[in-house]
Amino acid sequence: MITIDKSINAIDENDLTKIFESFSINRQYKRESLVNYKEDMIDSFMELLNKLLAQQTGLSKEQKLDTINLLDKLKTQKENLELIKSYISPSDVEQAAERLGKKSQSAFEFK
Repeated sequence: MITIDKSINAIDENDLTKIFESFSINRQYKRESLVNYKEDMIDSFMELLNKLLAQQTGLSKEQKLDTINLLDKLKTQKENLELIKSYISPSDVEQAAERLGKKSQSAFEFK
């Protein structure tokens, strides 16, 4: 006998775990572009969750609260990324200053 469920889930919990692992933060970022990429991912996922809250009237109060808590955690992650970005940016400025200093020194070298 064949039984048919009312819902078909193509997404496994392991798939969701992999998605959420991509939002984890590594404190050792060396390039600002990686931080920007993570911020964009978080923004996109937050937008998706906001649309889910706005469109899904069938969600229970508990599911809505869980979604709101997740949005809050993602916002915190984004703030942490902004903090990390502020640590990366000064080092970039220092590197640019060193390069500019070397260029100006080579311009004034006597031959």
